[in-house]
Amino acid sequence: ENALFFLIIAGYAAFGVYMYVYYGVAYSMSYSLIACVLSAVTINLYLFMMERKQKGFIKGAFSQYLSPTVIDQIVENPDMLQLGGEKREMTPFFSDIQGFSTISEGLTPEELVQLLNEYLTAMCDIISSHHGTIDKFEGDAIIAFWGAPLKLPNHATIACYATIEMQQRSVELRKMLREQNRPLLYTRMGLNSGPVVVGNMGSAERMDYTMMGDVVNLAARLEGANKFYKTYSMISGSTYELTKEDVDSRQLDIIRVVGKKEPVPVHELLARKNETSSEMSGVVEQYLKGLKLYQDKNFADAVKEFEKVLTIDPEDGPSLTYVKRCGMFIETPPEKDWDGVFTFTEKG
Repeated sequence: ENALFFLIIAGYAAFGVYMYVYYGVAYSMSYSLIACVLSAVTINLYLFMMERKQKGFIKGAFSQYLSPTVIDQIVENPDMLQLGGEKREMTPFFSDIQGFSTISEGLTPEELVQLLNEYLTAMCDIISSHHGTIDKFEGDAIIAFWGAPLKLPNHATIACYATIEMQQRSVELRKMLREQNRPLLYTRMGLNSGPVVVGNMGSAERMDYTMMGDVVNLAARLEGANKFYKTYSMISGSTYELTKEDVDSRQLDIIRVVGKKEPVPVHELLARKNETSSEMSGVVEQYLKGLKLYQDKNFADAVKEFEKVLTIDPEDGPSLTYVKRCGMFIETPPEKDWDGVFTFTEKG
């Protein structure tokens, strides 16, 4: 705008010189220059106020969902933000505290709120520090996502890193709660990656920046599916494929969740790449031998391998699950054309 302003003044001055030299007509430029200056000041002031208003709107709209760092990036580069609905490659996240209804029954309202606020603050600080967007809270459940409003090429990896850190923080919280003789919190988390519809949704009077779609629904199902394997962090095959060079995980199963026809491979998220403990690495190595035998329908030998895992870690959830399931299949074998998919008949 400033360049245009100076161009107009220069053009007007050149026109005045031309008229005087060739036609002897002298123009008084003072009034015109004053008008140009006032116009420029007014336009720049208006643009400044509009920019400030836009920045204020962005900060107000996203302050509850995003970290200050991410908000500052959007404020400085508003073109990165698209508030209307759109389809994006993203990683939705769902979490839920195991047995929270039972825990809440043993607490006063004040104790319950304090416990929940401590927990949610710790978890949400990690989500925000990893550039995640907090969608909403549903009681003790956290719903979040990575990949919007800022596009993140490595959204799945960042989401997994955040999940790993949240589980590590949960261990620290449990230590503190145990020392204070308060209820211990164990959190199940589920991640899925794929195309998601995201944007401002709601009524004309109230809108939320949220997400929807099959990818979102499956992430919620995986959070609940942890219950059947006694695990706490489950990722889908699509998330695994995007993150296998960045994180350690172990193959859990191929499952068909309630309400879905297509089977989904699922993995337990363990740690950042090459950061799994030696004991856990030994558990996974032995467990995979049992899983291979299970997939080959050799259920009797599979049980033996899973029982070897339990001599290393008697509480290894997936091995306990497979010992029980193999026993069921030994007694009642699956169909001859069984494809290895386990179909759930109930939600987690």
